[in-house]
Amino acid sequence: MFKEPKAMREIHKIQEKLYEERKGLTAEQEIRLIRENARKLMEKYGLKSRAHVAA
Repeated sequence: MFKEPKAMREIHKIQEKLYEERKGLTAEQEIRLIRENARKLMEKYGLKSRAHVAA
């Protein structure tokens, strides 16, 4: 049997976790969840969205 590299195992675990968190959500609910998580990451790392940065 093929031995999966450690990095791929970690990616698969993350994918499985995300699937479990999101199964049963409507598309709108999933988008809301993704946006909220993205907002939290941006705040954590002090990032700004290009869409909200003044030109």
